[in-house]
Amino acid sequence: MKTIRTSMYCVAVAAMCGIMAYGAAAVPAESMSTAKMESRTKDKSRDPGIFGDYWWANRFLSRHKLVEQQRGKTVDLVLLGDSIMHFWEWKHPASWKKLTQGRTVLNLGYGGDRTQNVIWRVENGELDGYKAKNIVLMIGTNNNSSKDTNPANVAAAIEKIVALVRAKQPDAQLILHPIFPRGASANSSRHADARVRNDKTNALLKTFADAHPEIKWIDFNDKMVDSTGWVPRTIMADEIHPTDAGYDFWMDAILPHLKK
Repeated sequence: MKTIRTSMYCVAVAAMCGIMAYGAAAVPAESMSTAKMESRTKDKSRDPGIFGDYWWANRFLSRHKLVEQQRGKTVDLVLLGDSIMHFWEWKHPASWKKLTQGRTVLNLGYGGDRTQNVIWRVENGELDGYKAKNIVLMIGTNNNSSKDTNPANVAAAIEKIVALVRAKQPDAQLILHPIFPRGASANSSRHADARVRNDKTNALLKTFADAHPEIKWIDFNDKMVDSTGWVPRTIMADEIHPTDAGYDFWMDAILPHLKK
């Protein structure tokens, strides 16, 4: 245990050194390479492991164990993102079972992650050692939850992630989603404000995807909202994470496009 905790500390220190190096170059926070080894939780069901309540460290270790299991093999589908992907496997087992039936799926979604955390994870082995057929990327809604976030910086960071993914997995089909809509109504001020920033980020990503035909842009956001332009609670009960119906809808949207 002491050796493991020492290793975790060393990784965290290395991550901090990376932050300092990037900061010296005045790189926007969204494009930094940042770990979250210090993240803790009181929810004992959230990625339990040898690091106790340090859930992010537990998840990082568990993902790397799965990566090692796939070393030298082919993975049909990799999901790369935040809690919107994380919760699919964790909280919606029925839908997850349908997605994984007959295919190998590696879930690299972490609750609360931002672009800078995905950059760190990609740089630290989560796409190494195996061959992915398809990689689905969606990230950025947690960045845009902050009122002082510049959507242009979020879009630029996602473009950086795309470049990293392409370098790590050049033969994979990369599916890029716009950030999902959020909020059940304009009265949901926290979600409504973030929704504006998400929309601005998505517009920039669409321009980027149009200029890069090697990226498969799949946008079904208009089908996730009702006539008011907001997301019904049958699709997102908490206004940000899909329900079983929402995940099934997502699954139906991507499966026809997956590389065999």
